[in-house]
Amino acid sequence: MVPPTSQVAPPDAGDSEPQWRAAVDAILRDACRLDPTRPIVAGVSGGADSLCLLGVLHEAGYPVVAAHFNHRLRPEADREQAAVEALARSLGLDFVAGAADVGAFAEAEGLSIEQAARTLRYRFLFAEARQRGAQAVAVGHTADDQVETVLMHFLRGSGLSGLKGMTWRALLPSFDPVIPLVRPLLGLRRADTEAYCRERHWQPVQDPSNADPAYLRNRLRHELLPALEAYNPRLRQALLRAASALQGDFELLDEIVAAAWERALRLCQPGFVALDRAALTGMSRPLRRNLFRRAAGLLRPGLGDLDFASLERAADLRPADLTGGLRLFVEGGLIYLAACEADLPMADYPQVDGPRPLLEPRTDLGGGWTLAIERMARDEVLSDDYSSSDPWTAWLDAEALVGPLSVRPRRPGDRFQPLGMGEPMKLQDFFVNAKLPRRARARWPLVCAGEQIVWAPGLRLAHPVRVTAGTRRLLKLRLFRM
Repeated sequence: MVPPTSQVAPPDAGDSEPQWRAAVDAILRDACRLDPTRPIVAGVSGGADSLCLLGVLHEAGYPVVAAHFNHRLRPEADREQAAVEALARSLGLDFVAGAADVGAFAEAEGLSIEQAARTLRYRFLFAEARQRGAQAVAVGHTADDQVETVLMHFLRGSGLSGLKGMTWRALLPSFDPVIPLVRPLLGLRRADTEAYCRERHWQPVQDPSNADPAYLRNRLRHELLPALEAYNPRLRQALLRAASALQGDFELLDEIVAAAWERALRLCQPGFVALDRAALTGMSRPLRRNLFRRAAGLLRPGLGDLDFASLERAADLRPADLTGGLRLFVEGGLIYLAACEADLPMADYPQVDGPRPLLEPRTDLGGGWTLAIERMARDEVLSDDYSSSDPWTAWLDAEALVGPLSVRPRRPGDRFQPLGMGEPMKLQDFFVNAKLPRRARARWPLVCAGEQIVWAPGLRLAHPVRVTAGTRRLLKLRLFRM
């Protein structure tokens, strides 16, 4: 076992249980920063690692809640849940169970079974921690898990965030922004946890999926690691040392990314993150990649790291489809990273559901938007007023209008002659040229005189109704949000 530090180091193969137990107690206090008087929710699957975690926390005197999540993936799942509950009760501990159809969730979200299981399990654990006022969620990851994790991330071409491996204590904001996840057993080998259970005559669950070569982690464990150890018998220790060294570098990078996140973030809501385009443009490409990695982690907590190719496309700051059902698109001064199914906000875009006459001085368009109309003689207005460049205010030649005024969304075949253009053009082409976001186009309000579009609010006035030297009567239109 290793002394408590903020980083992971390999255990001493010669440590006896009393020796590593003393080190774990120090890690609980110093590296995991746990208060022995406050409850901890421990994730207990029934395997040797999680049973050892439960026993260590209990024997160290921490108020611990045994929390078991039933993935409903195997016929024996209910029996395993009952076994975990029986052990917890025999130790006088609180027990709580959760369950979900992981397979159905994975299919619905486009995730692998492993990703879906992790997401649902952590949602359950952190929900229980919040409900019980727990100081942390504890899981039983060991040094063997760390080795496999680092190697798996290396094979996937991960950056520093993957190669650093797991830490004693970490915040997972996508599950809870305050309650940490702690891993007190990261310095132990799997053999240590198995010996711990044998000493107490506990019968850990043997998950047959741990031998299934269909899973990458199992192939690493049973095939690749033994093969690599033929080249370096101390490969596991080398990987653990590398992870430990990289964690310090990552802490520095994380501070830089956090500061950049504060500068760039404009909106963060379920389903999407909006970042300031100008702020991103002024940042280095590696920093942009890390910001999009952070955003993706918030939107898809079960996804893990975005692959490097996706991060590179995102760093281009151009529209792109990314891994995990995420897409990046640009709207004005914002760059959105969004889940494909996200309901994006429309409050900044005026919208109208159908045609309506403009008979009153003010017309409510919905969504807090109001269209106001004023009529006046030319000599009642200073020329500086009607030459304003405000795109949400328009001055028209009232005598050039033919037909009653109305406001409506676009129709198939609409044409529009923008100010300064000699001929009408397709409205769709005008919207594209004006860079109006696609999702705002269908119900964008268009002010019409009869059948003629005379103003596209926020975009352009129609050329035929512009104010000229011969204009005698003016119409002022203003669209604003209350």
